[in-house]
Amino acid sequence: MPIGKRRRFVPVWVLACAAVTLITLAGAWSWEQYRRADRFRGGTYKIGVVQNPPTYDWSDRQGATGFAVDVMNEAARRAGVKLVWVHCPRGSRAAIRDGVVDLWPTGYYRPEEYPEFHQTRPWLDVQHALVWVQTEMPREAENWDGKRIAVTDTGASRSVAERWFPTSNLVPARTRQDVFRTLCAGRADAAFLNMWAVESGLLNRPEECAFKELRLKPMPRLTDRMTVISRQELGPLADVLRERIDDMIADGAVLEYTQRWFSFSSTDVAQMLRLNQRNQQLRWLIAICVAMGLTIGLLAWLIRNLRLARAGADRSRRLQAEFLTNVSHEIRTPMNGVLGTADLMLDTVDDPETREQIETIRESAYGQLELLNQILDQSKIDSGVLLLEITPFSPRRLVEQVEKTFLPAARRKGIWLRTDIPLDLPAMVQGDGLRIRQVLTNLVNNAVKFTANGGVEISVRAAFPGAGLELSFGVFDSGIGIPAAVQGTIFEKFRQVDASTTRKYGGTGLGLSISRQLVRLMGGDLTVESEMGKGSQFRFRVPLGAARAAPKADAPGQAVSLAGLHVLVVEDNLVNQRVAQALLQRLGAMVELAGNGLEAVARCRESEFDVVLMDCHMPEMDGYAATREIRKLSGAICRVPIVALTAGVSGEERRKAAQSGMDSFLTKPVNREELAAALVALPRRESPAA
Repeated sequence: MPIGKRRRFVPVWVLACAAVTLITLAGAWSWEQYRRADRFRGGTYKIGVVQNPPTYDWSDRQGATGFAVDVMNEAARRAGVKLVWVHCPRGSRAAIRDGVVDLWPTGYYRPEEYPEFHQTRPWLDVQHALVWVQTEMPREAENWDGKRIAVTDTGASRSVAERWFPTSNLVPARTRQDVFRTLCAGRADAAFLNMWAVESGLLNRPEECAFKELRLKPMPRLTDRMTVISRQELGPLADVLRERIDDMIADGAVLEYTQRWFSFSSTDVAQMLRLNQRNQQLRWLIAICVAMGLTIGLLAWLIRNLRLARAGADRSRRLQAEFLTNVSHEIRTPMNGVLGTADLMLDTVDDPETREQIETIRESAYGQLELLNQILDQSKIDSGVLLLEITPFSPRRLVEQVEKTFLPAARRKGIWLRTDIPLDLPAMVQGDGLRIRQVLTNLVNNAVKFTANGGVEISVRAAFPGAGLELSFGVFDSGIGIPAAVQGTIFEKFRQVDASTTRKYGGTGLGLSISRQLVRLMGGDLTVESEMGKGSQFRFRVPLGAARAAPKADAPGQAVSLAGLHVLVVEDNLVNQRVAQALLQRLGAMVELAGNGLEAVARCRESEFDVVLMDCHMPEMDGYAATREIRKLSGAICRVPIVALTAGVSGEERRKAAQSGMDSFLTKPVNREELAAALVALPRRESPAA
């Protein structure tokens, strides 16, 4: 991604607002449908009918009867309205236009032809047919041009015939019975009627057709859709009745009326109604599929954005880790000079006041180094890149080293510091001793810091659950204690008991958080028990493995000497060159200097060294490349022990050092004891004779 260009994502609140808007619109639409239906409830409305059996018919004695009459009456009952049927011989358009009626049950669906009327969705399909006398026209005419075709003299039927038979001669008749009379009397060659009218005419033949043999030809392409028609202002009422007809189609009521009024075509009508029902269901299915498609698309879009956001977050974490690594390297490099120079000065200064000032500088530098380590560790934990290094270590020696580190500080405060180590403690265990020491160091540091009277005790115990090994460490103090209300929060990042704690004792609130996360990363847990004014007890346990061999311990009080050791120090920083040279010379070593990797390779070609201290980050050629070049040299020099002495502390730095061929790894700042111990532990370079 180009620098400065940021991806824009739709905030969650925008999606929430969109969802609320859709729900609100759906609710408003549902309420409008209910309000519209309830608006006409209890009203009485006039509806027109003509003599057009079996769809509808009229008699002075029975009034309106027929299929459409039954359907509309049931729809009105379900809608809560009353219909008054009015006989309108002039037809639907004239009756509605003149205000004689409000509604018409069935009319051809022609919105473009009747803009002055409101038409609902079609609810019925009507198929047309041609009828002729068999004796007068033995077979169907191939061409109806000039033929006489009898039709009912209503606008809708006549307009259909005019559209489909433009070159024929139309013979109008008043009713459907008159259409059959016209055909059978020979005044027309064929009759054009819908299938329901044909059925009614065949069942109730006029006298002229009693002994005539009629032929019938259905015309599937001539299927018209029938709709409910009303005045524009009563369009909502017509739509409500149309919706009730949908309900009747779904529950089978329309099918019952079809079977009551139609004999020959009831099966066709039933199939047609089922088809309409299936079409409606299909429309709903399509709508659901579209909604599901939109939902899936939205989910895919959200997943894509989440992946992009996650990739951006991962990239941000990597950049943060790289930044902190670089900052750590840049701070540790001068810090090595500060601490090394302070150690050298302490060896040469006897004045108590001056020594106290130098020790203050030294302790302040170590405090800054501890803060840097905490921030770097927290960044690694948050990024998920902190890895454990499983090596053999002595738990007894680890506890004693921690005690030795804090014993001077405890004595200065006038408190005691002691250890409780059982005799049956395993001599060697397998685990990340560096991280265990870090946790123990942080706990002891806090205990000494917050204890003014009494003292601090460090304990360790071994347990053998099942076939495994588990070490339990404890740090107990008689300090100020921790209130019960905040004991659950002291392990959170940047949290301390209160603001006064930071002002009085210092700290960032990261130590306990990092300690608990490290212990849990090792498979254990860190807990606390405390009472105000009576001290605190921190305990943590970690599962470990057994180790076979124990390291060689230095004799107590024995000084380490590097007399006669020929050392090449490869370092680009002049201050660190002088510090390393002085520390090694005071230990008795002979020291030569190189400013980068190229110089180091050239020196190794010219002279033989017992060990090489190699900085990793240098101009021209870094320490990794220089090590690989030295390993390619001929003779014994290619096997010279090489120790990485770098300000880089990440696991990646250690892996690169091992892959390049380095034998050991030291991090800056390094003190004299650590440096001497690392060099003594290295194998000596073999001589050419050997």
